[in-house]
Amino acid sequence: MHKTKINNELIDTDSYKDVAKLLSPLRAKSRTQEVLEALVGMIAEAGLEIGDQLPGETVLSEQLGVGRSTIREALNRWEGLGLVKRRRGSGTYLTANIRPARGLVSTETTLESEGLLRIVDVRRTLEVEVVRRAAINATEAQKQRILSGFEKLKTVVASGMMWRNVDQAFHTEIYEASGNAIFGRIILDLDDAYHAAKFRDSPFDNPEFGVRSVLAHGDLCNAIVAGDAEAAVRAISIILDHVVDEIREMSETDK
Repeated sequence: MHKTKINNELIDTDSYKDVAKLLSPLRAKSRTQEVLEALVGMIAEAGLEIGDQLPGETVLSEQLGVGRSTIREALNRWEGLGLVKRRRGSGTYLTANIRPARGLVSTETTLESEGLLRIVDVRRTLEVEVVRRAAINATEAQKQRILSGFEKLKTVVASGMMWRNVDQAFHTEIYEASGNAIFGRIILDLDDAYHAAKFRDSPFDNPEFGVRSVLAHGDLCNAIVAGDAEAAVRAISIILDHVVDEIREMSETDK
């Protein structure tokens, strides 16, 4: 008898019905996805690296047989993920090493994970200062809102529902408590830019993504309420470390 573990469940692969469970639903590719995959192949074949310029929109449009608006949308997605830099009047330049996915991981997941890692890297610098200030500056009323926000977060996560908005609300209370709301505005703009750039049905939309960091959210909450800046910094660092680990696990090419 042959068994394979899928989603923590042992599947009997001697059964025709169970073998079918090895398949994942197919996704219809959008024109933008097709363009991006073609661009990834071009970049890899040409050996383009960080700092290199991509061909112009007109050239890409003519070569791929699609409208310039489709090319523009595709490149805008990459810019939102921090993979390219677009300079008006100059062109589009690579800011990350882009290579085709291997194994069972899709090209979109590989690129989204690269972009998300870059965003987390920027967030780490900002978040560490934010939670330190929040632990020092939070008023009693703000501490109560942070506590309430964490309780809501725990409830939604336990229900298995999407929890991004509740998590964002929890962190927003911390940004407000830092004494400088501009920190929060920058962080939320980064987050929104990523979610606007990623593809529909992204694996990073799964409610299970990021769940392992929830316990550390409790530590962060308690540290701020206790006015312990060092503990707050440790907690946010652990939260972001968990996120980075999960991103890398989901983008591994040897799955």
